[in-house]
Amino acid sequence: MLKKFLAVFLILGIFSFSYSKGIKAYNFELLDENGKKVKLEQFRGNVVFIIFWHPLCHSCREELPEISLLAEKYKDKPVKFLAIVMGEKDPEKIKKIKEDWGFYIPVLIGDSVVKSKYRIIGTPIIYILRKDLTIGKIFLGKQPLEKLDRYINKFLKG
Repeated sequence: MLKKFLAVFLILGIFSFSYSKGIKAYNFELLDENGKKVKLEQFRGNVVFIIFWHPLCHSCREELPEISLLAEKYKDKPVKFLAIVMGEKDPEKIKKIKEDWGFYIPVLIGDSVVKSKYRIIGTPIIYILRKDLTIGKIFLGKQPLEKLDRYINKFLKG
């Protein structure tokens, strides 16, 4: 019974994510790890790469340092990288995790509204937004860098 429920939940989740493409992303305002307010709208005109992560997520621990390498590649392009942490609000703990895990992209502190609006059912979840801040692509789980790179380039050109 539980397997059947999980299968239906997963299928519904996949369909809801696929229909999200092209929809304007929720314009959040969150605090970053330094206490500064950050609004999604301030990144209009850039491709925005958002990874939702959790401190207990093993895949996130592997993926965030790799995504930092991708961010380095695009540092001189109109691409912004954000890591929204779910389940941790203490800035000092977040900074310690960043140091321990070896990643440096900016971290925003997620809340229940962002969790709901972006349909965060687990981590990692990646949203790549087009320059007009509409949803271009959503990925569930760890992804190969080449695939992420391909979509960033696609949205830079379009």
